[in-house]
Amino acid sequence: QFDSIAETTSFNEYAAKVGATELPDLLEAAAAFAAFVEGRPHVSRPQLMKWALSAGDGGHSREEGLRAFGTLLRTGRIHKLRRGQFTIAKGSRFRPEGH
Repeated sequence: QFDSIAETTSFNEYAAKVGATELPDLLEAAAAFAAFVEGRPHVSRPQLMKWALSAGDGGHSREEGLRAFGTLLRTGRIHKLRRGQFTIAKGSRFRPEGH
């Protein structure tokens, strides 16, 4: 599933390639996209929310996104670096081999 990540040009394309469809998975995949496709050392919560909500089916509210984001933080799937800066967890299923 990660073979062609380097050629991925959009988050929606990335989410489809990694099979992220539910809101928590979309948020986690957005953090992985920022790290592995865009090469960002960190990403903001608003950016993760923007990508996840744009890639979803449109049936999710901002509040649902915030709840899912909080759950990802509590369960360690996304890590807070500093205020407003987040990154993907080392054990994420969306982390390609070799990263």
